[in-house]
Amino acid sequence: MSALVPRPRAALALRAVLPFLLYSLARDVDAAVGVLLHSTLDLPDFVRRAISLLNPADLARHALISVAVGGAVWLALALVRSHSSAVRFLEALDATASTFVVLLLRPLLTSMALVALAVQPTYPYAFTLPVALGQDLSIAVSAAILAALAAAHLPSPRLPAPGALSLAFIALVAYALLTPEAARRWEGHPGNEPKTLRMAVALGHGLTLDVEGVSAGMEALRPRPLLSAAADAAGGLARESARMIAALAHGPRAVGASAIRATRITRQTIRGKEGGVFTVLAPGPSLLLAPVLRLDRALNLARGTPGRLALTVLFWNVLAAALVAAVFLLARDGGAGPGAAAAIAGLAALLPPLLFYSYQFYPEMLGALALALALRAILLRPPESARGALVLGLLLAFLPWLHQKFLPVWALLVAMAVVRAVDALVTTRTLAALVLPQLVSAYLLALYNFGITGSVRPDALYLAWGPGGVSSARWGQGLFGLALDARYGLLPYVSLYLFALGGLVLSGPAARVLRVGAAPVLVYYLTVAAADNWSGAVCNLGRYILPALPYALALVALVVALAPGRRGVLALFLALAAWSALIAVRLWDDPHAANDCALLLARSAIADGSAYIPNLFIRAWSEGAPGLGARILVWACLGAGLAAWLRRAAQGRAGARPASALFGLAATVLAAAALLERWPTSRAGPRFPDAVDAGPGATAFVEDARVDGERAWVDPGEHAILLRTRDGSGTLRLRAEGEGLLRLAGRPPLPIPAAGLEVDLPLDAVAVLQGRRGVTETLWRQRIEVEAPGAVALGLKVLDAGLK
Repeated sequence: MSALVPRPRAALALRAVLPFLLYSLARDVDAAVGVLLHSTLDLPDFVRRAISLLNPADLARHALISVAVGGAVWLALALVRSHSSAVRFLEALDATASTFVVLLLRPLLTSMALVALAVQPTYPYAFTLPVALGQDLSIAVSAAILAALAAAHLPSPRLPAPGALSLAFIALVAYALLTPEAARRWEGHPGNEPKTLRMAVALGHGLTLDVEGVSAGMEALRPRPLLSAAADAAGGLARESARMIAALAHGPRAVGASAIRATRITRQTIRGKEGGVFTVLAPGPSLLLAPVLRLDRALNLARGTPGRLALTVLFWNVLAAALVAAVFLLARDGGAGPGAAAAIAGLAALLPPLLFYSYQFYPEMLGALALALALRAILLRPPESARGALVLGLLLAFLPWLHQKFLPVWALLVAMAVVRAVDALVTTRTLAALVLPQLVSAYLLALYNFGITGSVRPDALYLAWGPGGVSSARWGQGLFGLALDARYGLLPYVSLYLFALGGLVLSGPAARVLRVGAAPVLVYYLTVAAADNWSGAVCNLGRYILPALPYALALVALVVALAPGRRGVLALFLALAAWSALIAVRLWDDPHAANDCALLLARSAIADGSAYIPNLFIRAWSEGAPGLGARILVWACLGAGLAAWLRRAAQGRAGARPASALFGLAATVLAAAALLERWPTSRAGPRFPDAVDAGPGATAFVEDARVDGERAWVDPGEHAILLRTRDGSGTLRLRAEGEGLLRLAGRPPLPIPAAGLEVDLPLDAVAVLQGRRGVTETLWRQRIEVEAPGAVALGLKVLDAGLK
């Protein structure tokens, strides 16, 4: 019997390291396929040619490395498992080996890509997505595999969760360190931010909303004496109050749309009924920023640094950190507990859109803070005293002063708060403390609009400017677009929020209480969806949907907390979180893509994102691309399916195994992609972002380069150059511009002079290819190394055969 013992152990070892070996082989095959994908030819033997590019020595070396690494990881994880769960080491080895099956996802996708290329070797291939997942999108596959492995082996966390103040402090430090230096200067704030800042200067210097006098930097403007400005402001309030009351006595028409006497000046700027220049933006954010801007003004005058907003941006960081703490409190008290709530709030703090709006002066961040606090107070911690009711009343009363879009949700939240208070049989004093601030706020809102335009309508300023603001003309596009649009929708780029759908359908008392909060969030969502500019104008991803996200995060935390021990749920959550983080890094590095995610989709060399994500930035449904309805339907089905699966997982009927969750996710995504690829897109072939025109019939591809016209900018380090030619020429004339050294194979380092460096770079032939129609192409390859303090510009031109 002893002779039989090694055989099971050998089989166990093979089962453990074989996935690592196949994963390594798949990477090598994908690399070879990636080289041939740069050809424009219709290759009848694409798969055979790709396999012929594999180097046996490299395959062997990579195989040995993968086996060694796999064995070491296997033994280490088994050792940790045996100590943490008190099982025998051999049993831990067996249990650990089975978790590596998730590595087989990569070779399965590679096999699908080879089949697709064998059936149709020209773009868009027989099945595009598996090909893309082996190329520039392979990082998504690796992240999902790592998420499944982490879910299978991570111990249950037992660390104490931080409190709200501790979490806010951590978020504040992170935001202060991450805030771009450009944001600390006035000119570093585009879009509507200058209007908000200009109004804040007017309020801080003269207690007025008239920005006509803000015609220079705040340091050059002389503030009015406080008592004199306050007296004028009080007099203006009294005068306009008397006029408004007198106008109201003549009936609604006297203060309706026909009474508007303000006129348009330029975008979102109007001239008041009695002169003066006003923006149509609500003054709430400017009112908060006004005193801090005065401090910045004094600091700038003392230091001689005009235009800096150091304290103002830091104050905004504090408010954003308070939002993170509010999300934590809402999720914790909503049933998730402190651990899951802290994890979700901390993760969301570093993802779009919370990260972007931690230093950008837009009212949606303040709206998110107000809604998070209000929902917690109304649903979970109703005030029991007149003081608590007054705090809630003041919070709600300030909400419509952030932006006119908050008026409908303000009315609903006030109604919910009053119903809860009456149902709890609070005292008359407590009820008055809640209601009276709303009455005062409503009166002041009417007076604010009347004083500037002559009408008490809440949208009077927008009507004076021109656009009606809210209509039903593009309501359908906004309804789906806020969440799903390829350019401005949130879910395709921060897929972590998809877990909120599961929280909506969970059973249990905590979920039932949170579901009540869906009503005000839905009212706000429908309001901004009805806006003509639901996409958010000039701003980063997710601005308009931001106020709804604290509630969504509370649902996400509830799902994570109510699925204890469901490692499959954890694997899926970690995969979506990893994808969200990867995209967040890309958007952070490219502010233009953060404003318009179509630029991010355009970076994909193989997959055309518009084939899978609906483009809803259209004036009418008739302008939609082919397959638009199918894309919306597929995304809706994916969301519904995920919600149903999470509900089953919370009930203990699904989501136990990370491998099942990973392969189920892959199968679902591939099935959806296979369906959606039936509709054509505008892309006619691969678009490699590192491609540079190198002359007639020649294209050079410079690894990790940023292409600007005919030049490729490369950072210090090694870079591979792949050249595609039609005439067989294999020598590049390389011109380098910048400061540093250029290292070429077989040559001493070449300094780059101020006038630039020109050098002929011989390349190694990779493959000579012939298409079905007899056209030939040659692929060449070489590596260069750049040593420089910054980026170096490369110009590349292929030499004719007679010039070499």
